[in-house]
Amino acid sequence: MNDTTKRIAGLAAGHGAVDFYIPVIPAILPALIPLFTEQGITSYAMAGCLFTLLTLTMVVFQPLTGWMIDKGRWVPGLSWCILMTGFAVALFGITQNYWVLLIMAVITGAGNSMFHPNAYQQIHQFTTSANRGTFLSLFSVGGSFGYGAAPLITGALFAWGGFPALIWLVIPAVGVAVLLRKHQQKPAVLPQRSADNGGVKPKWRHAALVLGISSLRTWVYYGFLAFAAVYLTKYAGVDYLLATGVVSCMIFAGMFGTLIAGPLSDKIGRKEVMFAAYIGATIAYFGIFFLSGIGSVISLVIAGFFMMATASVEIATVQELMPGSVGLASGIMIGIPQGLAAVSIMVIGIMADTVGMPTALFTQVWLIAAAVILCAALPYPLKLLSPSRRKAE
Repeated sequence: MNDTTKRIAGLAAGHGAVDFYIPVIPAILPALIPLFTEQGITSYAMAGCLFTLLTLTMVVFQPLTGWMIDKGRWVPGLSWCILMTGFAVALFGITQNYWVLLIMAVITGAGNSMFHPNAYQQIHQFTTSANRGTFLSLFSVGGSFGYGAAPLITGALFAWGGFPALIWLVIPAVGVAVLLRKHQQKPAVLPQRSADNGGVKPKWRHAALVLGISSLRTWVYYGFLAFAAVYLTKYAGVDYLLATGVVSCMIFAGMFGTLIAGPLSDKIGRKEVMFAAYIGATIAYFGIFFLSGIGSVISLVIAGFFMMATASVEIATVQELMPGSVGLASGIMIGIPQGLAAVSIMVIGIMADTVGMPTALFTQVWLIAAAVILCAALPYPLKLLSPSRRKAE
């Protein structure tokens, strides 16, 4: 295993550890609500404020941390970011005081937020445009695995020992933090490699367009993910146990899509992969509603594959569009779509109350269709059609 692969493996493990703690709060919220009621917190909105604050903190801190990195200012090492996040969530097992947990939610969001731009900047510094998509996809899969494993592990611990057992959730943070001490903790404060940017100025408007595309994808993906089991059981004739399994399959299909799309974008081009993935996502999303039973299930898994496939490709694209502001670009590309994902769940829920769940979810397909149009309009070079590629062939 060469040095680059080792570094990516370490960063991917760190990504998995830091993202592991984000779904823990919504996973234990049903058990917290009765305890909050005893403290006089009777509103569901106030209970949900735990996750809202977590999300808002990530929206603010990720671009801020990215900006600090770009300017060469102080940024904590990756190990400290993971430890902050892990200990803050583990404290949910010691106290269930609402106001203390609000502070812990903010600390969790801050620790998670400071990790991402730091790690993305490091990856940008030791990769090139020829392999960046591949390494970013491997890094992204680490985070997805941690995010997907969290509800299962949290549920098992809580069933075994109640709230006190949640203290053991700190173990992944401590273990991975120790592992990462063997690797570089912060991006090198160096000018961007001339081979990568050639003195090119950041293309803010083009990067904003990619951000818009990514935001549409995130809105639809996480909005549907929140209500997928409800839709499948009530409207698609799918058994509840199968429906919950399908949701997990949708997440893991997205991980598989990320592993394929990243290396493919290095070979045939970023824009080409994004455009093809969004067309595939649009067709699959239509299939969820026009088919039923197993057809709807298969369409949902395929939609998950295509919608998450481009996550790392979009980040690589924006990094290359903003060569002098990689940290800020990475922070914005993670933070803003995350915030919109939380909003989308609320909006879709309100629409479902008004027009029904099937209509509320089906209208989201037009957002994916809009992403296809924006991809086509993206002024990013087509690698497949480049003169150098045609000459090589």
